[in-house]
Amino acid sequence: MAAHSQPYLSTIAFAWSRLTHLPPPSTLPPGSVVDAYVRDSGGPRQQDSTDQQISELETYCSHYGLNLRHVYKDVAKSGGSTIGRDDFNKMMDMTRKEEDRPAGLLLWSFARFARNLDDAVYYKALLRKRDVIIHSMTDPVPEGQFGRIVELFIDLSDEEKKRQTSTDARRGLHDLVTVYGCVPGRPPRGFICEPVILPPRRDGSLHVAHRWVLDPALSSRVRKAFEMRANGYTLSQIHKELHLFGALNSYKTFFRNRLYIGILEFGGLVVEKYCEPLMDMETWNAVQRRIEEHAQGPRDRYHPRRANSPYLLSGLVYCGECGSSMTGTTVTRNRGRTEAYRCSRSKRRAGCTQGRIGRKKLEEAILATLQEYILLPDSLAAIYEIQQNSIGREEAHRLERLATLRDERKKLSGQIANLTRAIAEKGHSQALLDRLTELETMRAQAAVESGELETRRFEPVPSLSPGQIESISKNLQEILSNGPLEKIRQILRALIYKIIIKKEENGLVGTITYFAPGPSFELPLPEEGSMSMGWAPLGAPICTVVRF
Repeated sequence: MAAHSQPYLSTIAFAWSRLTHLPPPSTLPPGSVVDAYVRDSGGPRQQDSTDQQISELETYCSHYGLNLRHVYKDVAKSGGSTIGRDDFNKMMDMTRKEEDRPAGLLLWSFARFARNLDDAVYYKALLRKRDVIIHSMTDPVPEGQFGRIVELFIDLSDEEKKRQTSTDARRGLHDLVTVYGCVPGRPPRGFICEPVILPPRRDGSLHVAHRWVLDPALSSRVRKAFEMRANGYTLSQIHKELHLFGALNSYKTFFRNRLYIGILEFGGLVVEKYCEPLMDMETWNAVQRRIEEHAQGPRDRYHPRRANSPYLLSGLVYCGECGSSMTGTTVTRNRGRTEAYRCSRSKRRAGCTQGRIGRKKLEEAILATLQEYILLPDSLAAIYEIQQNSIGREEAHRLERLATLRDERKKLSGQIANLTRAIAEKGHSQALLDRLTELETMRAQAAVESGELETRRFEPVPSLSPGQIESISKNLQEILSNGPLEKIRQILRALIYKIIIKKEENGLVGTITYFAPGPSFELPLPEEGSMSMGWAPLGAPICTVVRF
């Protein structure tokens, strides 16, 4: 019985092929040499797509007596562009020389060739100019003068299908994230993928996606990394202790990822309270300030070697000739030990001619300037008044901004509700969905800013009497004259933003830029009073030009 079934099955196969595959045009008679191009766009449902196309092409050529010379194949490649489609580009290159050209090119469908109208028209015209006949096995294009018009409509339809597929994919991704909390791709460090069983697909098959949840094995290390960064540790120190990543560069995006405070940002979507935050907002804000300081200020200002250097002005002093940082250098020779500040560019012999500046002379000049100008009681009183006014303005601005954000969030929530109701009643369009995403993003951003402002209060500074200010002045003067090195360095770094120094025949000429006072840093002073100084200028910094 089996011996009689084989011819019968072959007859069915040929009959099915004739019904579903269009015969070649009369310009491709039996014996013609042809190439073929197959493509799939990837995905679990297209795992065997190209192999099936090739199998059908071989059967087709055998049935119609065509000589199949070569099959070009691009697997898991989009038809929206020719970039990355190696075999497609190889196929076009192979037809440049007349002796390498086939009589025809077979396609499963025109959509496999290109889903971009411009690409489809251009490359097919190029092949036809090279006398290569293009034939789709499934697209009914008549021979004759109207064939090109029909083919153009097919190409237009293929491009529209691609656009609609892309739209459907974005809408599906939006629902996947907002409704189920599922996110494709690899989660950031400290999170793992947790499978979520979704409603079955249309064909009844299992549909599984994944949401990102905290990884209990890594969450404590991630939290510690943020705490270390907030407390001033460098990326190298954090990496050496925790080894969260294989390279230091990975930490740059790590510390800006708002998923660690519970906010998911994905493909234009912002989802508040996606997960439990790994840290409080105070730690997060401290890390973000650290990042901004590193990006805006002198790059080596907070380097640990500079902070712990025996040279008081390390990280503060810059060359007046070329603007490069000056570092403390110690030279030991037979005549003894010399300590000086030297321009880093001059040290490398990179074009700067400024010589060494003695450490003792420069440090004594800077300390004297502080004691004679900045730390006098009248100067400190003026600085303290600016401090009080600055904090009052900042607190008023904070409260005003909070009120504005509350109104904005209320207005946005109303717009989102109206838009959602309109979509539910009348159906959606891409414009409505884009507007909904935009409104949700704006509301999420307003909520994040509100949360940050709620935690950042500017407490009023208590008033100090003239006697208290005078006592503070004496205490600071005493620390600068006889205090420990670390205390002196702390005062210098709280008061001075930058020192530019230049060596001249008659001595040194320098410019000291002092910080305008702000509420971000408090100097530890004796019990008689306290004073805060900002690490970053509020408005124009106070500048003093001094000839040493």
